[in-house]
Amino acid sequence: MSFLHFLKLISKNLLWLLLIPTVLAATIYYFTRNEKKVYASESTIYTGLASGYSLNGTIKADFYTTSNAFDNLLSLIESRETKQDVAVNLIAEHIFMKKHDPAAMTWAAYDEFQKLIPNEIKQELLKPTLAETRLAVADYMQKKEGNVIYKIIYSSNPFYSLDAYKSIKANRISNSDLIKITYETNDPFICKRTLELLEESFMNKNRQLREGQTGSVVSYFENEAKKAYSKLDSSEKNFLDFNKNNDIINYYEQTKAVAGEREDLYALNHNLEMDKMSSKSSLEKVNDNIKGRVNQTFYNEDIVKEREKLSNIYNRIALGEMVNTDGSNKKQIDSLKSLAARTESSLKVTIDKLYTESNTPNGIPTKNVLDEWLKTTLAYEQSKAKLTVMDKRKKEFEEEYRKFAPLGAMLKKIEREIGVSEQEYLELLHGLSVARLTQQNTELTSKLKIVDAPYLPLKPNTSKRIVLVIVGFLVGFVLVLGVILANALINKTLLEPLRARKTVDAQLMGIYPLLNQNPSFIKKANLRLLQQFLGTIDSKDKPVVIGVISVQKGEGKTTIINLLERELTNLSYRVEKQLLLDNTTTETTTYMPLTINEPNNKLIGLSMPINLDKQLIERDKRLSEAKDFVLMEFPSLDDVVLKPGLFPQLNYAILLCRANRVWSRVDKELLSIFAKTTGNKPYFILNGVDTDFAEEYIGEVPKSRTFVRTILKRLAKFEFGNRKKIR
Repeated sequence: MSFLHFLKLISKNLLWLLLIPTVLAATIYYFTRNEKKVYASESTIYTGLASGYSLNGTIKADFYTTSNAFDNLLSLIESRETKQDVAVNLIAEHIFMKKHDPAAMTWAAYDEFQKLIPNEIKQELLKPTLAETRLAVADYMQKKEGNVIYKIIYSSNPFYSLDAYKSIKANRISNSDLIKITYETNDPFICKRTLELLEESFMNKNRQLREGQTGSVVSYFENEAKKAYSKLDSSEKNFLDFNKNNDIINYYEQTKAVAGEREDLYALNHNLEMDKMSSKSSLEKVNDNIKGRVNQTFYNEDIVKEREKLSNIYNRIALGEMVNTDGSNKKQIDSLKSLAARTESSLKVTIDKLYTESNTPNGIPTKNVLDEWLKTTLAYEQSKAKLTVMDKRKKEFEEEYRKFAPLGAMLKKIEREIGVSEQEYLELLHGLSVARLTQQNTELTSKLKIVDAPYLPLKPNTSKRIVLVIVGFLVGFVLVLGVILANALINKTLLEPLRARKTVDAQLMGIYPLLNQNPSFIKKANLRLLQQFLGTIDSKDKPVVIGVISVQKGEGKTTIINLLERELTNLSYRVEKQLLLDNTTTETTTYMPLTINEPNNKLIGLSMPINLDKQLIERDKRLSEAKDFVLMEFPSLDDVVLKPGLFPQLNYAILLCRANRVWSRVDKELLSIFAKTTGNKPYFILNGVDTDFAEEYIGEVPKSRTFVRTILKRLAKFEFGNRKKIR
């Protein structure tokens, strides 16, 4: 559909396009004649979510976090609980009013409120203070879902219902920290008070929610920190008891000292072993040098006693020196050393006597050997005494090692438990500190500030009545236009030549418009059809027999044949017109050809063979030879049966199709049967084409137009440089 066709379609249906929208607009105007005045108020709240401060410094701007925080606030403002609190508080305030207060509500709103709640319920809910009245109204509303307060809140009341609070709009102002809340209703005082109650309710809820979250976190960390401290204290007590029970001052230093002493002890034991072996070897050698009497004297009872006594003293001295290395028993050791010296002197005296005796002829005169023997004997006895003490000390070290070996593992386990408990306690203390800091920060940042408080609207909003009327008119216009366009788009008829070419399996010869058009346009259409006819038909071989057919009745065959006959006759062509009519006097369909020149008709068989008189055929042939064109009109194809060989021989076949009909599959099949049976593939003429489409093939409708209409038509056809003549 071109733009010009669209404009013409609008022009044809202009009456409906104006009438229905006008009726709809008038209806809206009538029903909004008693429209109530609407008052609007607004308020601005500072949140500090995007660029505020905290205890830690400036808050970093995080788009997603900030957006989420604003979404939470806006959702809280528009929540059902918040609006329900506003309705309950507003109802409680109006119940608490003993008489009409012009500063609280208009008289009309007060009078309407008095009718909402029965007096006995008002007296029941009315309390000495406003706070108590609010609690009473809230409790009464929660009792059951069928009470008066509940019905008012969940009704369509313009002041106290959740439905009325749908006009509350909360939005963030650009990318700032500000939230703008607007509300509109029919009473200016109630409008302002509703916004104030809304701000009070949602700010309290926001503070409770945020502080409640941090409060629960702080409580959790406090409880867990107490448990962790108790666990740590128990572990430390076990550690203390373990040290007390096992005489541990510093386990690691003690084990280090024990290990060092053990190494020194083993080194000393090794040296003593070497000294003992050395002394023993020397003593054996001396004993080999003094034999006989000297040996006997050596085993004298006095010498043996002195020797044993000296050995015991050396043992005591060695034990004191090994055990007490810090010098605490120095006096005792010095006393033992003095005793050892005296014993050595006594033993020396005894040996001197033996030496004196040895100077007798019966003795052995070897004084040096005896001195060496005494010296070696003393060294050997000292080594034996020290080794005896060393063996005892080694046993004590082994017992000490066996004691400290399991203590280390147990002590490590206890220390590990203390470390884990301490780390857990410190982590919980850190979490508690952070939670308390967050709690304080939340208490600071959750306090929203009202920048612009709600104001009392003195003037009502501009009436939307005119807007509704305009919108109603536009909606009606669009609906009607949509119906018209839908009807045009879903139209499946042949409609116009371009569509007909794609639908009908035949070559287009020409078109013809509706007969009720402008006479001048019809005259031009006759001329154009004649031009198309003569431009298609080859008239060299005469006569040219042309059959005019149609699939259905009423396609305009007679009109077109008469038109062609008249126009061809005016051009001095000899034209014969034959009209084949249906004769239903018998069951077999026969047709009677009529000629204009002869009143007597003869039969031509189409559906059954009929023997024709040979002379009549020759006579018709002679008559036909005297003509230029023979135009034969046939009945509609859906009413006849065509038999091959019986259909008149045609030079051309012309199919007539109405533009306002749908070309169906049956039409296509009948046309195909005709072409196969007769051997003629017809041209087709689209008849009854609307003027809007016919102008493209015939020419512009000749009529007087204003200059403006001419310009508009040229603009619609994009004929910006078109001129009718050259100047």
